[in-house]
Amino acid sequence: MRPLIPLLFVLPACTVLPSKDAEREQYFLTEVKPILQQHCLRCHDGALPPPALNLTRPSSAFQRSANGRPYIVAEDPDSSLLISAVQRGGTHPKLMPRKDISLTEDQIGVLREWIEDGARWPKGPSGILRAERSPEGP
Repeated sequence: MRPLIPLLFVLPACTVLPSKDAEREQYFLTEVKPILQQHCLRCHDGALPPPALNLTRPSSAFQRSANGRPYIVAEDPDSSLLISAVQRGGTHPKLMPRKDISLTEDQIGVLREWIEDGARWPKGPSGILRAERSPEGP
C-alpha cells in the first residue's frame, strides 16, 4: 500500500484561494459597511446638497471636501478626512459622528485598516450603502 502523505501536500495546491481583492471586498462587506451604515449614514446619506459628504457609494465617498481635502485616501488613513473626523482630532472643523453615537476604538481601527489596505469598495449593488439603525441608538 502506498503512503497517502504525498497527496496531502498536493491537494492544498489545487484548491482555489480567494484573491486579495475578494478578501478586501469581503472585509468591506462584513466589517466596514456595517459601521458606515449604522453610524455615518444618519447624516451622510446624500440627502444634503453638495459639497456634503455622501457615503452611500464610492463615487461620492472618494471625492474631496469643499476645502479640497480628500475624504478617503486609499492606503493613507492619516490623510483621510474621514479618519480625522471619527478620531475627533486633527484639523477637521466638525467631529463625527455626533457625540451620542461615537465610534469605538475597534470601529475606528476597522476603518483605518480598511483604508491602509487600499480602501477597496465593491462595485454593484453590494457596494451601495443604506442607513441602518444602530443597535444601541434611536
